[in-house]
Amino acid sequence: MAFSNFDALRLLGKALDEGRLGHAYLISGGPGSGVDTMADELSGLFLGTGPLKVESHPDFHAVEPGSKSRRILTDQIRELEAAIHRTPERGSRKVAVVRDADRLMPQAANAFLKTLEEPPTGSLLLLTTELPEALLETIRSRCIGVVLQTVERLPMGPREQQLSEMLSQFFDPGAKTDATAAFSLSRIFRDLLDDVREEAGARVREELAAEKSHFAKTTEGDWDAREEALKASAESEVLQKRSLLLGLVAEHFGSLLRSLHAEESNPDAAESRRLLRCIETVEKLRSSLERGVQETLALEAGFLELMMESRSE
Repeated sequence: MAFSNFDALRLLGKALDEGRLGHAYLISGGPGSGVDTMADELSGLFLGTGPLKVESHPDFHAVEPGSKSRRILTDQIRELEAAIHRTPERGSRKVAVVRDADRLMPQAANAFLKTLEEPPTGSLLLLTTELPEALLETIRSRCIGVVLQTVERLPMGPREQQLSEMLSQFFDPGAKTDATAAFSLSRIFRDLLDDVREEAGARVREELAAEKSHFAKTTEGDWDAREEALKASAESEVLQKRSLLLGLVAEHFGSLLRSLHAEESNPDAAESRRLLRCIETVEKLRSSLERGVQETLALEAGFLELMMESRSE
């Protein structure tokens, strides 16, 4: 049963007040459900502080996927375990949060099992994920599940809508998943980014012209430096949009994975592995781009690999 954030927090708060709160929870829900917000709110209740201040609390500890690998590594879990086993600095409670727990490397997940089985006194362990099916069963079985309702998304923009429609076409069960399809999808994706860059460039030129018109007579500002700053800001927006569009690609397969597990009591293991490989491939592509790999090359190679992984076993 899925709960609204309000109802979930109310019930967990009641359990805390009555001394019935468990030691480990897996908070899951689809995109927009607010799993991380729920973890912060519950942490705030447990530690006696508000969710806005919990991040700065000395007894609140959290890990999340690294920016490059998009994985949670064993060393991160070892550091988290060391922190959660220390004596609390305030009071008698401490919290450990693993965000995007589906990104745990297998070794890291196995390393965390003993802590889940034998948590330190006064500790609360929270794992959040939008893909609980991707976690090891040994992890899921040691946590109390809290499933949050997915909040209805805002309408997608025209680019997101176009990409979503293309994904349905390119990865339809009967569609060809060959090199030609991969390069076609890559071209469509790059065309979307080119449109974003063109709009950003036009905005930079417009803003610079407006500033020059307004300030040119009153200041001798460094307009070259200002132009470079505006261009850097525009490119940052483009890169953010690129990441969001790749997130939409990953969500396409994540949605299929969630549907598979929701509709079938004994979901096809091979199909689950196939969808997980597709999600992994998209994340690997995102990681390559964040490391500075040339965009066109990375997209072509990434979408080609995605086509190969999307084939049924």
